[in-house]
Amino acid sequence: MKKWGYGIAGAAMALIVGTLSTGAAAPAEPGSTNDPLVTKSYVEQVKSELLSKISSIPAAPSGGSNMPPADNVQPSSGKIATVKLESGQEIIGYSGTEFIVRSGKVTALTQEGKGYSLPDITTGTDLLKDEKVSLNHLILMPRDDGRGLNVVQGPAYIMVRGAYKIQ
Repeated sequence: MKKWGYGIAGAAMALIVGTLSTGAAAPAEPGSTNDPLVTKSYVEQVKSELLSKISSIPAAPSGGSNMPPADNVQPSSGKIATVKLESGQEIIGYSGTEFIVRSGKVTALTQEGKGYSLPDITTGTDLLKDEKVSLNHLILMPRDDGRGLNVVQGPAYIMVRGAYKIQ
């Protein structure tokens, strides 16, 4: 009888533990404190609070452009435009503008001094003032400070992506 007593006690204990653990693992009732519902009004309230916080953030500075605004600036559309320039003309790019010279003799148009070069992405070098720009090389304008390309012998066809102006 002793063996039966331990067996019954063990079975009862297993039944109790199993019942309690199943009840604890059961999903909470929707809408209870364990699984709260979110109402539309609450979502709208949080949304309006976030939008008011975002709108109160001051705007970032423009980047300190040294170039005066010009009426003949071609806006950036993200597409590549092919521009024909004659001898003596210059094309000035804005920050992020890309140039690829397809024909003609073209030189780099930059200021004198360290830090005023044009990055030639194709070769990984910098082009200094009046240095020849090789055909089919990707040239990137790093800032809005008047850098660009000068056509020495034209006509020159230049592919452009980004904002630019012709002088």
